Amino acid sequence: MSEEEKNKQENMEQEHQEEQEEVSQEDLAAQWEQMVQEEEAQTDTQENQEDLAAQWEQALSQQETKEYSNQEEKNLSTSVLSTEEKLVFLMDIPLEISVEIGSTKMPLEEILKLNPNSVVELDKFINQPVDLKVNGKLIAQGELYTVKNHFGIKITNIITPQERLKLLDELL
Repeated sequence: MSEEEKNKQENMEQEHQEEQEEVSQEDLAAQWEQMVQEEEAQTDTQENQEDLAAQWEQALSQQETKEYSNQEEKNLSTSVLSTEEKLVFLMDIPLEISVEIGSTKMPLEEILKLNPNSVVELDKFINQPVDLKVNGKLIAQGELYTVKNHFGIKITNIITPQERLKLLDELL
């Protein structure tokens, strides 16, 4: 090869390299632009997620505030009620009332021997008052009566809370 051909070939190679560098730079610019766009999209997504999280947090705090204020309103409304109004709420609650004529303790052997004509002796005398209990708690005493073939009780004594405590102390 002559020198002229070598120079031509070198020039052509150099031009080819320059073209490749130009293409490479164009490719790099395009890639750079694409990366910037992706980063912006990712930043937007993160911002959107952060905005959404902030909105959820705000909604949750508003809900908790509402629940707290509703609870305060309920508490306030019940504390404003008079004693009479509070009792009205309790008036329709059913209570078990029982009258205890007397009691006794028996061994199991004697209980098993009971039959229809057996008589069980109780610990109270016939002229002693019977106990009126509400939900198992002694609240009054009275005398037994019959009213139109039904038993009834005439209350003779209301047991105060202090008397109930004395009775409990006596039992213990």
